[in-house]
Formats: sequence, C-alpha cells, structure tokens
Amino acid sequence: MALLSKVRSGIDGFDELVLGGLPRGQSVLVTGGTGTGKSTFAIQFVYKGARVYDEPGVYVTMEESVPSILKNASTLGWDLEALQKNDKISLLDLSPAIKGQMRRVDVSDVFATISSHCGRIGAKRIVIDPISIFGTQTDSLMQLRQDLLRFSSLLKELDATVLFVTEIPEDSQALSRYGVEEFIVDGVVVLYFSRVGGLRVRGIEVRKMRGTSHKEGIFPMKIGESGVVVFPSRKLPKLT
Repeated sequence: MALLSKVRSGIDGFDELVLGGLPRGQSVLVTGGTGTGKSTFAIQFVYKGARVYDEPGVYVTMEESVPSILKNASTLGWDLEALQKNDKISLLDLSPAIKGQMRRVDVSDVFATISSHCGRIGAKRIVIDPISIFGTQTDSLMQLRQDLLRFSSLLKELDATVLFVTEIPEDSQALSRYGVEEFIVDGVVVLYFSRVGGLRVRGIEVRKMRGTSHKEGIFPMKIGESGVVVFPSRKLPKLT
C-alpha cells in the first residue's frame, strides 16, 4: 500500500507526533475547551503554510471577525494582510451573524464560496473555524452529521488539507460540542489547558490519524511570542 504524502504543519514540534506531518488531502479536527489555543493552532497552520511552505490557504471564520483575527495574528508577528495582498491567504467571514441578526448558513453555499477562493489562489490548506456553527441550525444530531459528512466530502474535492475547529464544553468528557464532529474527519487533535495544583498546564494529544502512525499520549505545549510550540520528547499525565 502506497504511503500518503505528508504536509508540514508549521507547528513547532507537532510533526514529530505524527511522524513527519499531516497526511496530505485529509481532514483533521482540532478540538479543546475554552482558551486551549485552537484558533491559534489553525491560523498558524495556514500562515506557515503560505509563508514557509509556499502552500496558499483559505481561512474561514464562522464567529470571530476578520479584523480581530488580523490583530491577534499581528501580536505573534504574523502579517496576514501582506499574504492576503499577494494571494497567498484568503480570509473569509462566513459568520451567520449579520448586524445582530442570524441567517442560515447553507453547506452548499459555504462550499461554493470556499471553492471559488481556493481556485483563485490555488489553496492547498483550508481551515473552518468553528465547524460547530452548523449545529446551531438544527435540533437533529442525525441531520447535523449528514450535513457535516456532505461538507467534508465536498471539501475533499478541492485536494487540500483541511482543519476543522470545534470546542469541548466545560466539564465535558466528549471530544466535541455535539459529539458528531469527530466522526466525519480522518484525524483528531485535542488541546488541553488544565489545572494541575495551582497552575494551568497546556497539552496536546493526537487521538486518531488515518494514514499515518502517531505518538500516543499527551505532550506539553505552549503558546509563546511566535505561536504554538509542542514538546514531543516528554509526556504529561492524563489531563482533563
């Protein structure tokens, strides 16, 4: 069986956990509780892809505004605006909230917009942050799972590596907000920011990754002046 080619994540130390990088063309869920660094991880994936590896990317925000994303990225030294001007990154605000009103976000419409931008800049990386926004539009978990499966299948047609971002509710043992997001992806990466004694400790765990072996366990992680850094040579105890 032929081995899948790998995509360098741009997250310092992370690629050692997945033995060289993420499988190219697959989808990965980045999940965790509040403040665990999910969006920073995702933005870094797109930024480093465009800046370091010459892989243009599309970042779709479904909640945070684009100006806020640009401002937060600049604090880490990431000039997303320059990459936008050079068609290396496309930042899309597809939030259902418009001037205080909520509109329905249709999977087909979102895909059509993403596809158009991917074609324009030749995107090889896509981020949807957060994918869980689709869950606010239905009371049926079966319908949500079907919608997300269709969305994921459509995105695979774009021949890009995709990160879906979702959140874990506080005090929950689930892997996602709705409990279905992890079943529509090829890989799951969990971020932690847990209290140990009087301190908060950051950690990262690869829960599954089709197409490649990966290190098991929770590994230390920090968010510093230049973004997310993973320390793959030592493990942490189980964090919750």
